[in-house]
Amino acid sequence: MFQRLRLCTFAATTLSLLCAAGGLQAAPAAPQAGPAPNPGLVSVEFRVLGDNGAPVLDLKPGEVSLKVGGKPREVRDLELIRLPATQPAADGKPVTSLWPPYASNSVTDSGRYIYVVIDDESIPSGREQTVRDAVGMVVENLSSRDRLGLVILSHGKFDVTLTPRHDLVTAALKEFVGRALRAETPEDAACRTLQAINIMQSVVSTVGGAVPASVVFVSGGLAQPNYAISVPRRTTSAAASDTGKTVCELKKELFDSLANDARKGAVDVWAALVPSDQSTTSINTDTLAGIENIAGLTGNPLIRLSGNPRSDFARLAKETSAYYIATFEADAAERSGTAARVELKVARDKTEVRARSEISIAKAGGGKGGSQNATDLLRVGTGYRDAPIRAVAAAARGASGGELNVMTIFEPIDPALAFSSAAIGLYDDKGKLVRQWSSKPTDLAAIPVMGAITAKPGVYRMRVAVIDVLGRSGTVDQEARIELEKGGGATEMSSLVLGAPFNGSFAPKLLYRTEPAALGYFEIYGTSKTAAVTAVLELAASPTGPAVASVPARVGQPTSDGRRIVLGELPLTSVRPGDYVVRVTVSVDGKPVGSVMKTLRKSVQ
Repeated sequence: MFQRLRLCTFAATTLSLLCAAGGLQAAPAAPQAGPAPNPGLVSVEFRVLGDNGAPVLDLKPGEVSLKVGGKPREVRDLELIRLPATQPAADGKPVTSLWPPYASNSVTDSGRYIYVVIDDESIPSGREQTVRDAVGMVVENLSSRDRLGLVILSHGKFDVTLTPRHDLVTAALKEFVGRALRAETPEDAACRTLQAINIMQSVVSTVGGAVPASVVFVSGGLAQPNYAISVPRRTTSAAASDTGKTVCELKKELFDSLANDARKGAVDVWAALVPSDQSTTSINTDTLAGIENIAGLTGNPLIRLSGNPRSDFARLAKETSAYYIATFEADAAERSGTAARVELKVARDKTEVRARSEISIAKAGGGKGGSQNATDLLRVGTGYRDAPIRAVAAAARGASGGELNVMTIFEPIDPALAFSSAAIGLYDDKGKLVRQWSSKPTDLAAIPVMGAITAKPGVYRMRVAVIDVLGRSGTVDQEARIELEKGGGATEMSSLVLGAPFNGSFAPKLLYRTEPAALGYFEIYGTSKTAAVTAVLELAASPTGPAVASVPARVGQPTSDGRRIVLGELPLTSVRPGDYVVRVTVSVDGKPVGSVMKTLRKSVQ
C-alpha cells in the first residue's frame, strides 16, 4: 500500500528532506473543545420562493412556523444553504466544474440532486439533438457539488446513477435514440404512459429526502389519466386480465400517488415536451394532457422544447439554487423511526414554500434496527445522514495478482465526535457487494480513519458506513474509479493523496482551514532505475488554468519493487477559500510523461 513518509526537516514553505518509513499517519481522535452535540436535534429542509420564482434569501427564524406530528416546534436554528450556479474561481470568474474533493452525506456539503428521465419511445427519430441541447442547458447551470443522473425509459434501468461527473450523462446521451412509433395507437400510448409513471415513481423514491432534489421528465407526450384499455400482452408493468390480454389502466390515482411521493420527499418535478413532426401522429389520444399532469405535480409550468426554452431551464436552476435547514429538538419518545407529518409556513407575503410533507425522526441509538455494527449498513439500500461524514478513496499498485490497493480515508464532520464502528463496501455494476472492510477498535483511534481493501481495476460504488459514539448512523456513497493514472510508455501513477504535516509526518487531509501548507503525495511506477524523474506541483483554479502556486516536488529513488515516492508542499497562507486543482506533472529525462490531479477545498471556518 502507500508507504509512510516522515518529513525529517521542514523549512517555512519548502520541503527540505524526504525519507521513507512505513505507512501514513493520522492525528489522534481526541475530542476538541466545543459544545456537546445534541442527538435529539432534527432537521427539516425547505425552499421559499418569491413571486418572481427566485429564492427568498433573508428569512428569519421568527418567520417560520413549524409543526411536526401535529405538535408546534421551536425552530432552534435556521441555516441558509446557497448553491452556486457554477464553480467560482479564485479570481471570481466562472470556470469548469471541478471534481469534488471528497464525498459527504452532510447537507451543507451536498449540492442539487437532479435526475433526467427520457421517454425515448415517445420522441421521434431526428429529435435527439433537441433533447441533448435541453439537458445541456441543465448541465450549464450545475456546480461541481451537484449530482446528475439519467434514466432512459426503454432501457428499464438507471443509465447513469447520481454523480458529480456530469460529462457521464452527456456522453450517455450521445447514444440516445428516439424510438417513437410513426403511428402510435391509443393502446400503445396507454401502456407506454403506465410504464413511465411506474419508473417515475421509482426515480422520485430514489432522490426523495435529498434536498434540493428535482426530476426532469422529457417526453413527446403521455396519455391522459382515467383511461383504460385492453391490449395484447406486451409488458410486465401492467396487470393481466382474464381475457389473456393486458389491461393498461391509467387511473387518476396513479398520478395522485406520484404527486404524493414527490411531496413527501420534497422533490420538484419538471416536464419538458418534445414537439412531434408531421410524420408522427397520435390516434384518438390526447398526449398533451398526460404530460401536463406530470408538469403540474409540483406546480411547475410545462417546458416546450421549441423556440428557445433556455429561460424555463434557467428558472429550474434559479429556484433550486438555495434552501433552508430548520432545526428543532425531538423528545426521546419521538425517536422511533416512524414517519411524522410536517406542516411548515412562513410569515412572508407572496411566497411559496416547498417542503416535504413528512419526515422520519431517527431512532435513538442509531443503526439499522438499533444495530451498533456499521457492517449492517452495507447490506441495505437506505442512506443515513444522522452522523455526518466525509470520505475519499485512493488507488495504488498492489503486491500481485492484478489487483490494486484502495485506501479509503474518512472522518466525522463534527470534530468533537468519534466513531464506535465503521465499514467500507465496494459494489459492482450489478449492485453486488464484492469487497468489504470492517473496523477494529484500534482503527478508530485516529482521525481521519483509514481502511484498506484490494480490488480489480474498474468502476465501483463505494459505501462508507459509520456509527458514532452517540449511536447515530451515517453512510456516504460515491463512485470509485479503481485504476492507476496512465502515463507515457510503461509509466503509471497512483492516486494523488493530499495531506498536511503532523508531528514531522504526512497526515492525510480532506478539508483545509488554517493550515499554512498542503502536502501532495503519490507513487510513480514503471520508470527505469537510471532515469531522471522530476515532478512539479501546481495549485490552480481549473485543470487547465494558470497556476496560483508552483513548486518542485521531491522524487525519491526507486525502491526494491521499482516504485518512486513523490512528495511536495504547496503554500496556502495567501490562498482564498474555495476549490482548487492540485495538479502534478511528471517528467522522465526532461520529457513530460503524465500527470495526476486532485481537488483541494479550503474552508472559511
